[in-house]
Amino acid sequence: MNFTRRMMITAIGAAGIAFASPSLVIADSYPSGTVKTIVPFGAGGGTDNWARVLASGAFDVFGHGMHVQNRGGADGTIGWKFMMDSKADGHSILLASPTPIMAALMEKNPPYDPANIKIPAYYSVMKPTLVGPKNKPYSTWEGLVAYLKDNNNKKLSIGGTITQLLGPASLLAQLGLEKRVILVPYSGTGKAVNDYLGGHISLVNVTTSTATGLAKDHAIIVNSTDLDYPEAAQKKLGPVPNAKSLGLKPFNPPRFIGMHPDTPDDQVKAMGEKIGELLKNKAVSKLIAKIGEDVVYIGPDQAQAQYQEVLAEAKKYLPLFQ
Repeated sequence: MNFTRRMMITAIGAAGIAFASPSLVIADSYPSGTVKTIVPFGAGGGTDNWARVLASGAFDVFGHGMHVQNRGGADGTIGWKFMMDSKADGHSILLASPTPIMAALMEKNPPYDPANIKIPAYYSVMKPTLVGPKNKPYSTWEGLVAYLKDNNNKKLSIGGTITQLLGPASLLAQLGLEKRVILVPYSGTGKAVNDYLGGHISLVNVTTSTATGLAKDHAIIVNSTDLDYPEAAQKKLGPVPNAKSLGLKPFNPPRFIGMHPDTPDDQVKAMGEKIGELLKNKAVSKLIAKIGEDVVYIGPDQAQAQYQEVLAEAKKYLPLFQ
């Protein structure tokens, strides 16, 4: 075999490897710039906390920073629409929860179709936690149920993002008590907490990290999931009943990453894998534990399918807000 022929075969073989594994090439060089991180809620809430923590380890994993942009308002729909109106550049991600899904489903002419999105990863599961004032008849779960069963008592108002409100609403619906409360949706956890502290609503449903900050002076009533709090949060929150311990069906809302539906699949997969690496970063994992949250990672191979299940669940709870 002459030299020219050997060189041609070698070149063809090398090209074959490159064409056979395009995702490997993309994974090595992706992302190629700053990752625009859209938070569809205001600063100071649970999703914003996660965004800041993830951004702290971005350079170590991505080789580039994460630029966090808060695009709050209208229960997360403004931030979601901002992503949809932007180009599918492969470097823009949305940190979301079921709140903007529910908000879109509730509108007659929604600004976007929540089914039309690509999901590279889940990064956690929220634990909707009901918080109330101490020394009230409804400061415990048992007391709350008894209070609501007594029709002589006035209805209680519960505030929070739609995702957070779905937690206690789903538990109370199983007991036939959902009509004894007034659900007050907020565009962000911070606003709901401010109104609760100001006495404008009776109770507030919040994330784990927010609950730990309130635990010293307020009653932690119930965790709507079947998941335990992280160890650090348990120490601050104390023994809190959850859906499993109460014999009720849990509500486990995910925190997920979304990308524009026109984003190429190889970039979606690469982003999902990079998010997985980011969650394992020592500095990031340390900060996640410090804010009282924990990682529940689902990668690109499963996240899209599980998202469709969340969408179906959101549609089921829609009547509670109508």
